Amino acid sequence: MKDQPSIDSRIHYIDNIRSIIIVLVVLFHAILPYVYVTPWWYVNDPPPIPYSFLFVVLLAATMMPILFFVAGLLARPSYDRKGARLFMSGKVKRLIFPFLLCTIFFSPIMPFIRQSLRAADSGVGPAGFWPFWISYITSGTKLHSSPVMAGEDLIVNQYWFLMLLFVFFAGFCLYSWMRDRKQRQHTERIAEESRSRTAWLVPIAVFCLVLGSTYALASLFIGGTAWVTLGSLWQIQPAKIPIYLGFFLAGIFIERRNLMPDILGIARPLAWFAAAVLFTAAYFTAVAKTVGVQEASLTLVITSQILRIFLLASVLLWLLTLFHSRINKTTTSWSELSANSYNIYLIHMVVTVVFQMMVMTLPVPSALKFGIVSLLTLLVSYLTGRFLVNRSSTAAIVAVIIVFVLMSLTFR
Repeated sequence: MKDQPSIDSRIHYIDNIRSIIIVLVVLFHAILPYVYVTPWWYVNDPPPIPYSFLFVVLLAATMMPILFFVAGLLARPSYDRKGARLFMSGKVKRLIFPFLLCTIFFSPIMPFIRQSLRAADSGVGPAGFWPFWISYITSGTKLHSSPVMAGEDLIVNQYWFLMLLFVFFAGFCLYSWMRDRKQRQHTERIAEESRSRTAWLVPIAVFCLVLGSTYALASLFIGGTAWVTLGSLWQIQPAKIPIYLGFFLAGIFIERRNLMPDILGIARPLAWFAAAVLFTAAYFTAVAKTVGVQEASLTLVITSQILRIFLLASVLLWLLTLFHSRINKTTTSWSELSANSYNIYLIHMVVTVVFQMMVMTLPVPSALKFGIVSLLTLLVSYLTGRFLVNRSSTAAIVAVIIVFVLMSLTFR
């Protein structure tokens, strides 16, 4: 969790994009109790916020692929700097250790809260945390699949991203190691033939069409909203793997070919923002005509999934050009957020669910509850990362275990 490059080796606008996306991940989870289409979430607190569904749909389409793109963009420089062995050992430390720790000790708290709230609604006392935890862990041997809309007892947390990203990094590292053994020139960059700015629009459009079509086919055969879970330990939406892998590889390709200057020069931020607005409107229109419609046109369903990729690409290009031109710097605030964004990602979901439960009885509008939960979650997650995790990984591990023990003793 301290495994960060020095500040001089960092690309500030990329760091800032990643930090903002993680803040949006927090907001995404904070609003879920106040959206009418999320019965599977751990806390259900009606009435819904008007138009909150659109906010969720937009973030769900863009957040995680952008994080995979950033990871791909930074993979090669990290590999070249460290070599294969140190690269993978660093990923084990940064991804696998937190995945195991948080999955075993943090993740059970959220479904336990859901079970306790349901028990309270039915007038039954809550079950003990210890037997619940035993059941939670032993379910790790069971493979289960269900659509997100139907899975009221779906157990989903943010740690799936760590394991899938590790798999992508492992594949990248193996490929790079094998290629470098053959070429013996692993630091050589591949020059790309110069193109005009607008000429890059065609490859980008082809990339979106191919990836969107692949996602559409995967959604038809697997189910676009289906989560496959290995018990309660790891969850993944198989239909979305092509999107995540596609943007991860796009990041690697752009960095390897040194294409970022050309990509940034295609258009100004305002043009990409206008494109993002147009694709957002088209995507929302298609979603409104397909979600919950049993006899929706197959053509319209496929179109909506292709539009999703064009929306994602336009948002990414808007963020890249905007942050490169306007926020390509580090200040105290940006530096603090960047240094602690990963810790915020690891910690925030449990904190979010706890605060969502605490504000349920407040006689205030749902929008205000969302604001309270968002601010408190960001503050607590930041402070925990800043003053505990970053200072001592050992102290952070001890703190997680103490929370687990307190839960066991409090809810017997």
